[in-house]
Amino acid sequence: MSPVNPSAVIPHSGWYLLAFRSELSADPTPLAIGDRALVALREDDRVRVFDAACPHRGAHLGYGGRREKDCLVCPFHGRRIALGDATRPLSVAEYPVLQWGDAVFARLTGDPAGDRGFAQAVEKYAADFPLVPAVTLPVAVDSAYVVENAFDGDHFKAVHMVPGVRGWTASPGPSGELVVEGEFLMQTSPWQDERHKEEVRWRAIRTNTVRWEYRPRFLARAYSPGVVVTEFGPEGEVHVIVTAAVPTPEGCVARVAVGVRDHQRDTLPVIVAGSRKALAEDQVIWEHLVPGAPERLDGRDEPVVAFREFCADFPAAPPMTGDAR
Repeated sequence: MSPVNPSAVIPHSGWYLLAFRSELSADPTPLAIGDRALVALREDDRVRVFDAACPHRGAHLGYGGRREKDCLVCPFHGRRIALGDATRPLSVAEYPVLQWGDAVFARLTGDPAGDRGFAQAVEKYAADFPLVPAVTLPVAVDSAYVVENAFDGDHFKAVHMVPGVRGWTASPGPSGELVVEGEFLMQTSPWQDERHKEEVRWRAIRTNTVRWEYRPRFLARAYSPGVVVTEFGPEGEVHVIVTAAVPTPEGCVARVAVGVRDHQRDTLPVIVAGSRKALAEDQVIWEHLVPGAPERLDGRDEPVVAFREFCADFPAAPPMTGDAR
């Protein structure tokens, strides 16, 4: 896998964290997944996503298109373009959308096989872990690297200075998702106050021993090459992190969203700050990978290999014709 793979701009048929609601205006909003031009429309609490290329002469309907009832009026010639109605002479396809808190997910096919259990996961998590934005960051690297990080247990120690990791095994999930599970070994919770952390550090110095008092479970499920949902923390303190990437010609846009239960709301600023710091640390590595360098993967990389095989199983998205539903 090269740092920026030109073929990555051809979108796959799985889920993407396309945008945060706060990024969408009241007017038609232009978006893109790789080389696929899209337009998003807000309808009260609902978000709808369509192909953006006018079928008449190819104008982008997200730049100057005007909504009129069930149509977008093209800014180039004023033609009325039907929204998701393939029976009309001029129409653009509509794509499946899921909303989870502030996060808007879309996939470029209506084929149920492309879901991989993600709709059920959103239903499971949405009420207890409403997502809030943590990071939106353009990165000059193939989008798959962003999600692959969850399957690379060793990088947590080398890049993010986690004292220890244990486990890190990957296996297929019941709906075709890919699951990785492991455990962090830490002296204390990163959400503890600084006084408690200092007490733990001094105790380790006095006794010349290190006790892993905080062993948060790491359980991540990749539902597509572009979306992984992670449960992190010991029982009773679990929070959810969604890490995602949308390909661009320059690399990708990485997004991270986090969700906590109501009784954990005071930890949310720390988790958001930690997510921003971690992604910035990853960015330095990703953007300085050496193109074309050979890889010599070993047994410790088995979860990474499993993720790459998972990605290879996703077909390219269908072309911009017809209704996707």
